[in-house]
Amino acid sequence: MALIKEGKAEIFLEKFRPYKGPGKRQAGFYNPTLEIDRDINVIFCQYIVKKGARNFLDGLASTGIRGIRIVKEVEGDFEMDINDLNKKAFGIIKKNIEINGIDANALNENFCILMHKKKYDYVDIDPYGSPIPFLSCLFRGIKRKAYVSITATDTATLCGVYKTACIRKYGAIPLRGQSMKEIGIRILLGYIARQAGGFDYKFHPILSYVCSHFFRIYGLLEKGAKKSNECINKIGWVYWDNGWKICEFEKPPAKKFAGPLWIGNLHDKNFLDEMPEILKEKKFKSQNEKEIKKLITYFKNEIILPPLFYESNFIAKELKRKQPKLNYIIEKLKEKGYLAGRSHFASNAFKTNAPYNDIVEIWK
Repeated sequence: MALIKEGKAEIFLEKFRPYKGPGKRQAGFYNPTLEIDRDINVIFCQYIVKKGARNFLDGLASTGIRGIRIVKEVEGDFEMDINDLNKKAFGIIKKNIEINGIDANALNENFCILMHKKKYDYVDIDPYGSPIPFLSCLFRGIKRKAYVSITATDTATLCGVYKTACIRKYGAIPLRGQSMKEIGIRILLGYIARQAGGFDYKFHPILSYVCSHFFRIYGLLEKGAKKSNECINKIGWVYWDNGWKICEFEKPPAKKFAGPLWIGNLHDKNFLDEMPEILKEKKFKSQNEKEIKKLITYFKNEIILPPLFYESNFIAKELKRKQPKLNYIIEKLKEKGYLAGRSHFASNAFKTNAPYNDIVEIWK
């Protein structure tokens, strides 16, 4: 048994292991790797409370750490339901609510049944594996305007390690190799947008990122068939033709390609502009605060730069040349008059609107 402190919360665990990856599925599962995401979750929930969100659900809560931290660290008037189908996890959630002395409702419901009982302004779906079994249920339990956060830990499938599984589950062709993480998260975004469209909801990503072993998406859903039609222009294909290219859904490429997937922005500028101020208020661990500030810089780069990134080690290997420092590559591209910047997807990742021939010249 253990008591773990994270943020302003203190939670009881029957067992604690310092996982570095996805860990093992079990009741009362807690993974410390996701602490920085839970910090970002607090920032996001503070942002949406300011926008008027009032009814919150942590739908697959395990220990309840997400919901408990939100209640303790987000200022404003809102209600929190913390749910898990597993009876043992439900007992742990109740105990942790009591330990933290918070006003929250512990629920022991099947997520899909719960979505038929109540309407929420914000729903968190954080499953072990793929979120697919829960997404079609989601739209029954949200208001006409609602916020969501969705986790996927089946990154190997989305990144093309298991190509057939990705086609079967997400209805999309993945592509292994350079930029596969961004392709993977765009496949997930595209799947969510298509699911939303089937229920006449428009999907707008607010923040989309990769961290450790998982993909995490925060977004806004708005009801309306006309609004949902707007998403059609954001679904398309990516392909390699002497550098990364994108095309619309109705014009599938003939060459090596991936999709259908999301070709719009990964993030919302308004949220990114507000993140630093909210971050300053929350007083997270100094290391986490520093990392989130760096991520915000990368996210802002990703808004103004084209979809898909290049990896300097892939190019060096292809050309059989020494790998230059990333800052040098970016400076040289800017000197040539192109846009260029780092991306959060990998330490050696950069995005640019430069033609591939001009990119590889830097290695020669």
